Amino acid sequence: MKNKLFLIAIALFSSLIYSQSSLNDYEMAIIPAKFEFQKEDNQYRINSTIKAFLKQKGFEAYVSTDVLPEGFLDYNCNKVFVNVVEENTMFSTRIKIEFKDCRQVVLFTTDLGESREKEFAKAYNQALLLTLKSFDKAKYKFSGKTYYDDEAQEKLKSRDVESVSKEVTKVIKSENGVTYEKVIKTDNSTATDTFVKVTNQTNQQELVLYKTSRNAIYLCNQNGKNGVVFAKNEVWFFEYLDNGKLVSEKLDIKF
Repeated sequence: MKNKLFLIAIALFSSLIYSQSSLNDYEMAIIPAKFEFQKEDNQYRINSTIKAFLKQKGFEAYVSTDVLPEGFLDYNCNKVFVNVVEENTMFSTRIKIEFKDCRQVVLFTTDLGESREKEFAKAYNQALLLTLKSFDKAKYKFSGKTYYDDEAQEKLKSRDVESVSKEVTKVIKSENGVTYEKVIKTDNSTATDTFVKVTNQTNQQELVLYKTSRNAIYLCNQNGKNGVVFAKNEVWFFEYLDNGKLVSEKLDIKF
């Protein structure tokens, strides 16, 4: 039987507002290595140019073939997806850039950049530079919006008593009182490092902390309470909802 899931509200992230998304709500961007019209990865250096441009504008931008940060793809609704649309004519190369959320909603589209150069490499790069110039119309400035609650809800949906009982663990290493383990799925799927176990020294209770895409922020289920474990000024807390009220418990743990 699946555990009853609560929407995790954390005072630390109280700025989270449920409203229609805008480009300003995203700090991370993922760019495919090859757009639909390209015959090879990063053809004409379009993809890497967009990445460099977005980083200049303040995004944490990656091409899909980059070495991505650990957990970057665990949850996708905290990032924008970049797509280049080609609208060529017989005599010109024309492209524009779309920014979409995880639900494929278009958040912003640049103006068409057009070039009449006959050489493809020059034409695409000219058109790209022109379309990038119109990005300023977005007036992009990251709002600081966080997605921890959404990410926690999504991850906890896949965690229940039945599924956990079908997993076995293998100890990878143990140091400083923290045991790092690897989940081995019984269906022979690829094993991944997903959680750590720590002991609350005050009451000697063992806590299982599930990793998220952010460092030092973990999901936790303790005695049927679903919540988030995080550090505030080097002190660790477990926060969860109890009958609709936010409860914050100080933890005596070390990493």
